[in-house]
Amino acid sequence: MPRILIHACCGPCSLMPIVHLRKEGWDPTLFYFNPNIHPAWEWEKRLDALRQVSEVLCVPLIEEGDQPDPSAWLSDLGGVVQEGARCRLCYRPRLQRASELAAALQFDAFTTSLLYSRYQHHGTICEEARNAAARHGAFFLYRDFRFWWYDGIRMSKELGIYRQKWCGCVLSMGEAVRQQKEAAERKARQKAERAAKLAQEAEARRLKKEAQEARQSAKRNRKAEKKRLRQQSENT
Repeated sequence: MPRILIHACCGPCSLMPIVHLRKEGWDPTLFYFNPNIHPAWEWEKRLDALRQVSEVLCVPLIEEGDQPDPSAWLSDLGGVVQEGARCRLCYRPRLQRASELAAALQFDAFTTSLLYSRYQHHGTICEEARNAAARHGAFFLYRDFRFWWYDGIRMSKELGIYRQKWCGCVLSMGEAVRQQKEAAERKARQKAERAAKLAQEAEARRLKKEAQEARQSAKRNRKAEKKRLRQQSENT
């Protein structure tokens, strides 16, 4: 059975690559090397989640690297902080190391769980992986694991695996926090707008009801007056 090294960014994203590569006849090994994941407690959480996947699905796991230093990571970016541009610099060292290790340990191929995420730059990942493969003499196996996006989400929830809230680096963490704040503010505005609309509709219904009651009361009064005048006429 051919052996494949799967660079794994986290537990949830590794599930579908493992499942479907096994169906193809591959014997997978996971590789955790992610100097871009910040802060240290987040790096640990994702590693623990991957250890859980390794145990539950019986997949060997290779761990490499210590808890990263966000300041050093930012320094290595050389001022490239725009989302998209910085992501290439995030993929590159991980895929280079995965390719190098795959060649050194004589794996038949390597791939990455980054290809599962709908939020990653798929084309850039493939470019960096192929460049790394050419540099180190390894074979990069391309698969688009995004087809099984919802299967992976469902499986990760069933297994109770930690699901991260941002991509990885400290910059994406800040962006995620801002997006969550904006989403919460937007939700609050929408809730207030719905409440105001419901209040307006309730007030409109109240006024309509009052108008109807006033018309009915006036109608009754007119009938009563006509009856009074008729009776008065009959009595004279």
